[in-house]
Amino acid sequence: MNELFCIHCFALLPDAATVCPVCGRRTDDTGAGDYRERLLHALHHPLAEVRMRAIIAIGLRHDRAAADALVACALRNPTDVMEGLQVVETLKIIDDGKPRLPALHYLHARHPASAVKQVAQVVLDACAAAPDSHAKE
Repeated sequence: MNELFCIHCFALLPDAATVCPVCGRRTDDTGAGDYRERLLHALHHPLAEVRMRAIIAIGLRHDRAAADALVACALRNPTDVMEGLQVVETLKIIDDGKPRLPALHYLHARHPASAVKQVAQVVLDACAAAPDSHAKE
């Protein structure tokens, strides 16, 4: 049996539900919102694989404005270290190769997983060193 979630509120749906018992919206109403909004909404999904796909898609779109939403996602799911690491990787690439520094600083300071903190620090260190390497050229 597959778990089915409401696409609007992510409540677990009973089999053959046509209306979500939590939010009251029709389960076949998929047209609301543009793709970016749906990706940001997916960062709240209860399934880690759905959140991970959204994180990767945001990175592929180089969505600079999504930095805060990515950090919030990583902090909402602190035990999912792989997700936190993917958030750091996405932050590294969303701004044409220059990471969103405030978001990385925040993750380094606040995320409970040491692996996420360490990778965020490595990226921050690389950013600090990058201007010096360009100055020598």
